[in-house]
Amino acid sequence: MKLRDQFRSELNAVARRSWGLVGVLFALVWAAACQQSQVPTAQELLANLEPTPEPLEHVGPKVAIAEAGPARFVRLLYNSYGEERAMEVIRFLDDRHRTAASPGYNESLDEIERRLVAAGFGSQPGLELEILSNASESPAWVPQRASLRLRTDTGGDVLLHSFDDPSGRDRCMLPENAPSCVVEAAVALSLGDLNEGQILVTEAAPRPDLILRARRKGAVALVSASLGSYNTDPTGAERHLDAIQFRKLESGSSLPVAMISQRSYGRIVAAHEAGGGARLRLEAEVKFGDTTLRTLVATIVGATRPDETVVLPSHILAPGAADNASGAAGILEGALVLSKIIAAGTFERPDRSLTFIWGAEISESELWLEHTKRTPVASVHAVMIGESRAETGAVPLLERTPDPGAVEVIEPDQHTLWGARDVEEEWLVPNGLSIIARCAMVDVARHVGGWETFENPYEGGTDHDVFVKRLVPAVLFWHFTDFTFHTSLDRIEMIDPEELQRTAVSALATALAIADPKPTDLERYLKSMLEAKHLRVGAALAAEEPEVALAWEDWFRGVRHWFRVQCLGLTGEDAILPSVPREAEADEE
Repeated sequence: MKLRDQFRSELNAVARRSWGLVGVLFALVWAAACQQSQVPTAQELLANLEPTPEPLEHVGPKVAIAEAGPARFVRLLYNSYGEERAMEVIRFLDDRHRTAASPGYNESLDEIERRLVAAGFGSQPGLELEILSNASESPAWVPQRASLRLRTDTGGDVLLHSFDDPSGRDRCMLPENAPSCVVEAAVALSLGDLNEGQILVTEAAPRPDLILRARRKGAVALVSASLGSYNTDPTGAERHLDAIQFRKLESGSSLPVAMISQRSYGRIVAAHEAGGGARLRLEAEVKFGDTTLRTLVATIVGATRPDETVVLPSHILAPGAADNASGAAGILEGALVLSKIIAAGTFERPDRSLTFIWGAEISESELWLEHTKRTPVASVHAVMIGESRAETGAVPLLERTPDPGAVEVIEPDQHTLWGARDVEEEWLVPNGLSIIARCAMVDVARHVGGWETFENPYEGGTDHDVFVKRLVPAVLFWHFTDFTFHTSLDRIEMIDPEELQRTAVSALATALAIADPKPTDLERYLKSMLEAKHLRVGAALAAEEPEVALAWEDWFRGVRHWFRVQCLGLTGEDAILPSVPREAEADEE
């Protein structure tokens, strides 16, 4: 909460600065240059800009309010959306341990496919359904059961963690690729104290280097109570003390490894320090299965440009409700709603196709790109879209496509606790997808009567990376900081059905806006672009970063042209960004 308040305060401060001298000078120069032009001046555009109402505030650049762009779709999508149907899918997926190619993974895909088939995909005209298959890098890892007991010489025998069902609360206690084992040994609390034949108990993550060092010192198992910096309960109730982190080991790992909660770690430490001969007994049974990895693809074929498509991947990996049963279910419901309203004649098929993808994170997108004959014009990603803000502390976020803010972050922009990543210069291809997505979030907020949303520069870490590297515009709808992220606490009770609906509809409206662009969308987009331009350029100049300001000016010049290409249907030479001096840009606009 403190971070968010600081973010808003900084945003307002920089916004005031950017609308000060820099904004006034920019507007005056532009107005003078446009006196002889038929194109509206910046002042004329901004004069008609209805500011985002305060209760619906998006913490980021303002957008123009109009029944254009994603607003054309929000009302129908939201009112047609089946909140309970989406929750049913989340419950189904949440009850399964969904490692790649495992029975839980395949059952989840089967359930999604069943619902798509019932809606006409694969049988009705314009509703395509296909399954892509490839060999996974290793056989499916399938946990069966596990238990960890703390024993002492005084007769103490405490069950710390156990599961014997894929839906078990402690199912994360076995990291992916952990081997079967039955081992009982004394406890060592550090590598320095570790003797051959003991179990190393640590708060460090079970990374390959730690596992290797433990093996070399003769450890018979490793037990880790690691958590991420973002896994602390924001409510102060210390629920994170019972969280077990979900981890993945290298394929073929032979040293037994178990994950435990911080609370269990404290009990082990206390027993060890009490001098009662503390030891642990770890039992684990896992199986290895199929190597065939399936990816499910459903496509709503476009009416006039079917060979161009907007892609909506949403993986089903990880044993969590928010990550990513929520994304998979939210996007599935969107595909079902669209098929229904198109069939009913209440919604016209978009010009471009819409492609929905479910499968293994990253590889699902790579596989589709290898097989498709369609051209992806944009990708909209939904991961972790249903978190309850009250339960998890996570807020709805728009992660922008790579832009100058991903290279040089200047307040009020800031990264999440997930953190920045290196950005290649070639990834900075100007496009307005982030602006469309921002408009969509505000449109949903207006429809529901208020929804506070946020945004962050590109950080990467899921399927949008694949498209970014192919120079395809990509945005991510997600929630962070979620203290349950990648832990055993990420279960169905952490999902807010209304939040899921709001975020899913935002993603779907964004996809539809680029799949079905209209000339009447252009004015709204240009107004919103001007807001973002003034904020970013003004912030850079206020921070005495003139090179960053120039980078943003060049970026928005490309964004403006991109919007014209999309909304006006420019082709051929008209679709190529002309090379003109910056001084002439005001004349153009």
